[in-house]
Amino acid sequence: MIVVLAILAATRASPLGQSSPPLVSLDQFRTRALSCDDPNGCRSLWNIIWSCAVTIFLCAWVSVHPNIPSPDERWPRVAVRRVGLMLAALFVPEMMIGWALKQRLAAVELAERHKGEGWTTTHGFFAIMGGFMEYEGNRSIRVLLPEQLESYSLTGNGDFPRIAKEEIEDRSKGDFISKSLVILQSGWFVTQIIARALQDLPITELELVTVAFATLNFVMYLLWWDKPLNVQRGVRVYKKRETEEVIDDGDVESTNSVGFFVALRDALYELPAAILRGPQLGTGFVGDPWIYRVLVWPVGIPFLIVGGYDMYEDLKRVDTFYPQHWVSGTRKRILAGCIVAAVAVTFGGIHCSGWSFAFPSNTERVLWRVASVSIVAIPIPYTLLVVLLLAQPGIKDSLPGMLGILHMILIFAYMLGRLALLVLPFLCLRSLPPAAYHVVHWATFIPHVL
Repeated sequence: MIVVLAILAATRASPLGQSSPPLVSLDQFRTRALSCDDPNGCRSLWNIIWSCAVTIFLCAWVSVHPNIPSPDERWPRVAVRRVGLMLAALFVPEMMIGWALKQRLAAVELAERHKGEGWTTTHGFFAIMGGFMEYEGNRSIRVLLPEQLESYSLTGNGDFPRIAKEEIEDRSKGDFISKSLVILQSGWFVTQIIARALQDLPITELELVTVAFATLNFVMYLLWWDKPLNVQRGVRVYKKRETEEVIDDGDVESTNSVGFFVALRDALYELPAAILRGPQLGTGFVGDPWIYRVLVWPVGIPFLIVGGYDMYEDLKRVDTFYPQHWVSGTRKRILAGCIVAAVAVTFGGIHCSGWSFAFPSNTERVLWRVASVSIVAIPIPYTLLVVLLLAQPGIKDSLPGMLGILHMILIFAYMLGRLALLVLPFLCLRSLPPAAYHVVHWATFIPHVL
């Protein structure tokens, strides 16, 4: 669609070689920019906010493919985790790309390793997200990691769990059509912004930020295309039986399917204790003061995704950002880091395209430029630091304090830039140029004679 739009914009002249003005010329746009009285040719501030909000929601909530929750968890805890993933997608979307890339590489590696068992990339994703749960009779024991699947099967009589790709996809809440609709919505939004630029119409800062999110959303969906979406239960697998003895199945497993208000009541009852406990960043943060864990939480997410730190342990689900470690091989890790850095620089570069936008004040213009440059520049030394640690692991032991401080400074500076670029677009809505309310006239992109 975007390519077609660009071609149409370049071929608006008549096929007879005669110069013919567009249906609505740019001069007419500039003349009408002083006011916007035509209800069919104008949009409201609410229209701008709504279209951006829907697209950002799709990017931050719908596009994220979470791992499978524990069968013992109720919906409030699962919902809180999803909200946390949404906040991570808003503040550090490049790191979410890193997580998706890490899972993609691991899934492809698993598919190659178990090709003889009929595994595909979808099988690899399913294993990574905690899709195989060990059972004894009707009692769930633990989630099996990909390296623990040997000697397990769906019946207990085999050496490896064999499941059809169609069965896995049947558990997914998303299919080709639903995922394509999300991509089309994001692509349509980007197309409208390109059309506004071609017609010399102002683009708001909020729309530019949304374009950046939509671009990363497209990359994220490509990386997670084969990953099942919102699967709530894994597949039962049983350890290979050594004898033909009858095993007591025990009681039927509880599904925790209590009512909505009962689960909400229990969650509110546990809320004070959860607040006092504070965020659980990982096993490396156990015992740290509460205030320290609260302040470090936004910075801890990049550590958990990129650094491969162990999360809070739960036997019946994999960690939120599993797998903790990148694929084997230093070259592959460095290449993956460079890809994430390139995506981050592209994300920041889109914000830099608003360098000459109209801002309500000079202060906001300076803040926007500084924040945009920071999120473009910081991923470069950050990637160099990660590559250095991968290539020379001994440096981490010789300079632990200095590297830790440098890492924290880079992350904090980046987070400040991201926060500024999330707040400034809404502040700038208080004073938009009149032409920002004009809509795109698509007829100008259609080749015509008269």
